[in-house]
Amino acid sequence: MRGREAKSLEVFTEFLTFLGKQAADGKCSPPEAFFASDGSNGMTIVRGKTDSLAEITESEEYEKLLTKGQMIVEDLKVHWYLTGDDEIERGMRIFAEAGGELGYM
Repeated sequence: MRGREAKSLEVFTEFLTFLGKQAADGKCSPPEAFFASDGSNGMTIVRGKTDSLAEITESEEYEKLLTKGQMIVEDLKVHWYLTGDDEIERGMRIFAEAGGELGYM
């Protein structure tokens, strides 16, 4: 949102510091920040085991940082993407079962 640029950088830095500490504690990878070349958007990627990432995102500190971000940035979202053979096979199986139950497959 216009007029909140300085505050957005402050909260983003606080968020990266928080994730960096989680990485230093061995709970996840160091955060990788990405910005669109036109400055319109950005994202951060953190990798780790599902249970460790769940522990991080269920913490009060994370929830407070996310809430601050949502107060500043319109349409701020968190997405979980799973990878690895077991997760991909599981996701494909669930997708096929749901599609079959709906008569699409």
